[in-house]
Amino acid sequence: MQQRFMSTAFLCTTAAALFSASAAANPVSVKDGVLQWQNGSEVALFGVNYSAPFAYGYRSIERVGVDHRAAIDMDVDHIARLGLDAYRVHLWDRLLADKEGNLQDNIHLQLFDYLLLRLKEKGIKVIITPIGWWGSGYPEPDPVEYGFSTFYSKSQMNQSADAIKAQKNYLTQLFKHVNPLTGKSYQQDDNIIAFEIFNEPKHEIKPQQSAAYIEDLISTIRAAGVTKPLFYNTSEQGDDQPFAKALCNTSIDGVSYQWYPTGLVKGSVINGNMLPAVAHYTNPFAGISECATKAKMVYEFDAADVASSVMYPAMARSFREAGFQWATQFAYDAAAVAHTNSEYNTHHLNLLYTPSKAISLKIAAEVFRSQKRAEKVADYPASNSFGAVTLDYQQNLSVLNTPTQFFYSNSTQTEPKAVAKLTSIAGVGSSAVAKYSGSGAYFLDKVADGVWRLEVYPDVLTLQDPYQNSSLSREAGRLYPAAQQLKLTLTDLGKNYQLKGLNTGNTATASAADGEVAVRPGVYLLTAKAALAQQYANKVETDFYLPKPQSTELALVHQNQRQIQLGDPFSFEVDIGALNKPEKVQLMLRYLGDNKFTAFEMQAKPEVSGRYQLAMPKDWTQTGLLEYAFVVTADGKNLTFPGAATGSPQDWDFVSKAPYWTVALKPQGQPVALFDATLDRQNSLYPKDATVTQRFVADSSGAGLAMQLGVDSLENPKAAAILKTTLSADNSLLQRNLKGYDTVALKIRAVKQPEQLKFAVLDKDGIAYGTELKVGTDWQYLLVPLNKLKRTDTLMTQAYPMFMPLFAPKVEQGSELDLNELQQLQGIQLMFNQSAYSPAAAKGWHGVELAEVSLIQKP
Repeated sequence: MQQRFMSTAFLCTTAAALFSASAAANPVSVKDGVLQWQNGSEVALFGVNYSAPFAYGYRSIERVGVDHRAAIDMDVDHIARLGLDAYRVHLWDRLLADKEGNLQDNIHLQLFDYLLLRLKEKGIKVIITPIGWWGSGYPEPDPVEYGFSTFYSKSQMNQSADAIKAQKNYLTQLFKHVNPLTGKSYQQDDNIIAFEIFNEPKHEIKPQQSAAYIEDLISTIRAAGVTKPLFYNTSEQGDDQPFAKALCNTSIDGVSYQWYPTGLVKGSVINGNMLPAVAHYTNPFAGISECATKAKMVYEFDAADVASSVMYPAMARSFREAGFQWATQFAYDAAAVAHTNSEYNTHHLNLLYTPSKAISLKIAAEVFRSQKRAEKVADYPASNSFGAVTLDYQQNLSVLNTPTQFFYSNSTQTEPKAVAKLTSIAGVGSSAVAKYSGSGAYFLDKVADGVWRLEVYPDVLTLQDPYQNSSLSREAGRLYPAAQQLKLTLTDLGKNYQLKGLNTGNTATASAADGEVAVRPGVYLLTAKAALAQQYANKVETDFYLPKPQSTELALVHQNQRQIQLGDPFSFEVDIGALNKPEKVQLMLRYLGDNKFTAFEMQAKPEVSGRYQLAMPKDWTQTGLLEYAFVVTADGKNLTFPGAATGSPQDWDFVSKAPYWTVALKPQGQPVALFDATLDRQNSLYPKDATVTQRFVADSSGAGLAMQLGVDSLENPKAAAILKTTLSADNSLLQRNLKGYDTVALKIRAVKQPEQLKFAVLDKDGIAYGTELKVGTDWQYLLVPLNKLKRTDTLMTQAYPMFMPLFAPKVEQGSELDLNELQQLQGIQLMFNQSAYSPAAAKGWHGVELAEVSLIQKP
């Protein structure tokens, strides 16, 4: 009996130890479809994907001569600086395994282990997707690879016995792999909270067979000792209800989703208000009872090709409304190569090179953590103000304003709720508490009464559209570690606070004058009294990471406009990047045909760092084509842009390096284009689920172009949507006087037979106001009074996953277009009016050709 008792006690102790070890390794579990911590509280984690150890990320960092571990150190520090607490990546199994699925201990695995260590040190939780399937080439061609997934299509991965055998071998070895830097396997590491088995699988077999494959992989993973929650992807299958039901009938713990609401790989920036596309997240599987017991994560999301800083907080709001507990943006750019945006050109996010978007992501993280799961939110556009957040597309501004936190993605006039209670400030530009002359992000964190930690990042100038095709030789943005002025209004600091540099090499000390000091990029301790600096200097983090600047040469960026009219409130504007403020910036202006330029001195725009502007000189009232350039005087030398040519156009021996900019100055009341097929090449957004073929053809004159929009048949409901556009960057309405414009004119024709259309313009919120049109086969101008346009369905862009809706949610706002806000129109949309066709008439090819859409003043 005694021996039996001792044996039972030993077994109980061993079981308890195993349970304790499992609990320690499993910080989260799923209960009734909710991912929760060990104490029962709900998980809400928000962050990024990031792939420096793999594929093009690895190769590009190597090519620019940066040590990979140093690159990881910098990026993880910046990700943590943004308050992000989640990291996800799909592994490139072709780099990590051989044909049989044997794990390879190579540089990629070693760097990933190092990344996991650094993430753990920063408290950033991890979900790993072991099987990515993809080759490692993108955006380059795939190299020759010998990993097991190389030999199978994505759908064969869940059909071929050999492919499944290799996957199981790989999964078993991967989960048993011990990270030498932590001494723990991926299962044992409590910073890794879950696994998503397969990145975007493709199932072309019966749902029951898919379920059997998934269950087989789950069994393999559990047999390898994994007890953490497991997720499997469903959104990549589209609105496949049988598959989703079969998946949720397996023993999987959670389901993973994605969201790319603005489409992917447009090849240029989207110049339009895309907030309607993220008003709500649509989950078509929400009604499947079996899925109610599964936790939900968003493994990837982004507003691709959008440079605006308003999208992330709105997406975080919609995720929480839909019940998600994990969301990771795809993908954070490694700072070592972010100046090129070449890794994933349709995405662009980095604290240094996209500071406004980065701060908006920080705001989104706070939204994700603070908003209750499944909490309903208002419909758009009322949802632009929710909780502590305000979104303003026109100002490119996201603001988070709580008693203790004040974050803003650009300069704001918003007053903090409680200045005296603030403990955390993060921003770009200026606010009521921090007036900053630079363009980079900065962070202020309260350490104690009268003690703040300041972190300042370099100025940045975006040199060209970062969403063009990928190239490591393209410089999309440039950093300038220049000295800038910072004026703080914080009660506990006072106006004469002390500044002390803390990071390596930063020996700066200063006393503020009326709250103002000069700062360069770095970490500083700010104290109301000098004695406090001695007390706290060794109690705050001093790490600070910056990449080596690619160049610090002075640069100028200008967005020209095609035309303006006499009486427009138009100003010439430039953005200048430089280490030192120029002594002078001049506009050189002349009419085409004149020999001499007239020089006008431009003024700095204090609310936007590096921006200079000059209103159109009032005495230039002759219509015609204006030629112009800008001369920047720095260090006593003149540089002329475009082209950065030495000297000035007023010099007798000046040699230009590029054609001058031009703008057509026209009489008042001329047509104002919303769309011009000859000039607008990059502002077409492919409508959601469209079947249209869009191509350019000659218009009626033969000199210009028209966009031909054709569908093979109108029998398919998806054939209705044929065009959605934004305004081109060189055709902004913001500096136009549109008072008195009352009509929209379309130059259009039907190609084969008369057609029935629905036409709409998009207002400042991106909401459609339209009417029905009948179009004949002869070229014609159709005139539509603006006051006849009524609120109608707003087309969505091509979203992923494919189950997202065709139209934006209905809005509660005026039924008529606001004619006082024509300067903020966002574009147009065009559809076939399918309800106007008989079944017989809907058959066969239908097409129209659109040459122009313009605002006019009808006599």
